[in-house]
Amino acid sequence: MDYLSISDAQQQTGLRLVLTRGVPGPWSEAAKAVLDLRHVAYQAVEQQGGRKNLDLVAWTGHRNAPIALYNGEPPRVRWLEILDLAERLGSGESLVPKALDARIFMVGLINEIAGERGFAWNARLLMLNAGYEAQGPEVIDKNPMYHEYQYDAGQVSLARQRVIDFLDFLTAHIKAQASRGSAFLVGDQLTAADAYWACFSNMLQSLPAAQNPMPDGLRRSWAVLAKSIDGYDPVLIHQRDMTYAQHLKLPLDF
Repeated sequence: MDYLSISDAQQQTGLRLVLTRGVPGPWSEAAKAVLDLRHVAYQAVEQQGGRKNLDLVAWTGHRNAPIALYNGEPPRVRWLEILDLAERLGSGESLVPKALDARIFMVGLINEIAGERGFAWNARLLMLNAGYEAQGPEVIDKNPMYHEYQYDAGQVSLARQRVIDFLDFLTAHIKAQASRGSAFLVGDQLTAADAYWACFSNMLQSLPAAQNPMPDGLRRSWAVLAKSIDGYDPVLIHQRDMTYAQHLKLPLDF
């Protein structure tokens, strides 16, 4: 993927999407997915994972990715803000259900996947804990994510249980949807929830290297999650694979 530098991006208009360069960060990949599904063009802007990104902070007030910047509007960093922007700027089938109850369920489900204290947040804590155990307390000052994710060794057990509870819930839900003839996570149509689970499921089981040419070190880091729990139902990955095969771009480009 081609990236603008921060200084070049500041001179541009239209939609600029700050992404973590060189890795398939799930928040970044999901933002790309919903924009692509809504046929929204954007220019990618470079963010370096796990670093201070001082020039990015000076411009946007944020260190992390993704960040969506559209013309002179305020930066958008939360998943729902970016989805709302994709809905506004895009065309074709909406990724948001029309029915209120389905819409409420979709928003809640994505928040459990990608929101604070959700699946990915807790998965990241388990990965950070592996780094802490391997490198000792000094790693906390080397990687800003330990502070941003409020790492506390005493919370690791709770984080693990929340991951397990979520995966159990999602497994049961996918099977219930299949029993009523739906291949989707919400209702009977593709929604943003399908895209978000597809992208974030790579933390549980990464796509093969031919489809996801991620760095070997990150692949090993993400493998910590699956090793931290007592297995998971293959239906979770089958659901992901169907979504990628039918709706999302492969191989991943980051």
